[in-house]
Amino acid sequence: MEISSLSKFPIQFADCNGIKLAYTDEGGGPAIIFLHGFPDLANTWDSSIKVLKKEYRCIAPFLRGYYPSGISKDGSYSLKSIAEDIIALADHLQLKEFYVVGQDWGASITYTLANLAPDRIKKILTIAIPHPACFKINLKLLWFGRHFLLFRNKKRAIKKTRKNNFQYLDTLYKRWSPDWTNYQNTAHQIKESFQMEGRLEAALGYYWSFFEDQKNRELSKVYYRRPQMPVLFLGGKNDKGVLPKMLEMMDEKMPEGSQSLHMNNCGHFLHQEQTKEFLMYLKDFFKD
Repeated sequence: MEISSLSKFPIQFADCNGIKLAYTDEGGGPAIIFLHGFPDLANTWDSSIKVLKKEYRCIAPFLRGYYPSGISKDGSYSLKSIAEDIIALADHLQLKEFYVVGQDWGASITYTLANLAPDRIKKILTIAIPHPACFKINLKLLWFGRHFLLFRNKKRAIKKTRKNNFQYLDTLYKRWSPDWTNYQNTAHQIKESFQMEGRLEAALGYYWSFFEDQKNRELSKVYYRRPQMPVLFLGGKNDKGVLPKMLEMMDEKMPEGSQSLHMNNCGHFLHQEQTKEFLMYLKDFFKD
């Protein structure tokens, strides 16, 4: 796979926290760091960056383990390790302060990043995954999130995900965003990258590290600590993993100036499904 084919923008590299991170860096003005989720790459922000780069400096890293960034040597894909990668990237780019936008795992990393560098992050915008203090677990949610149970078993997770040219990823896209018909525009690239040695295991490593981190009290304290800066949380109404109660809890528990919104006609990948509306909310929230 040609690296140049992975984004509309030039891809650069930096050594960050022991990982070679690939990233794009476009535009000028206040800096925004965009963090992708699973199963995605940094190029899923390209359409947003094309618009925002007129007003903002937009940085979109390929998270550790995702091609063409480096694979973790010790197999660590904990939220804390990845957040430290992003802090190192901000240092490399000499960013004194910045905004952060994260979707899916990127949202979870954003909450952790906000707790590790509260003096540098102005505001955060998270998509699809509420803060861990705002999860309302019920049987319906457990069924919707049953991929977590599958991914917990490493051998079964790899076998199931690889089967029939990663057909299970199509199942997840359709489950999480049932009305999104053109997800293959970017999905084909993540599938191609998962053919490479170690890449699927790295992406699934986020889930495996998550299960391990639950046993660590000190890490749990970091993850459950609430951000100090304003948070805009966006959930798609077609995403059955985002319950109305979660938005209510985000409104109650996040700092002053925070907002929670349910967007119509979109699901888990709302930034790609309804890009114009997503950007409207982002610009309004980030404006000084």
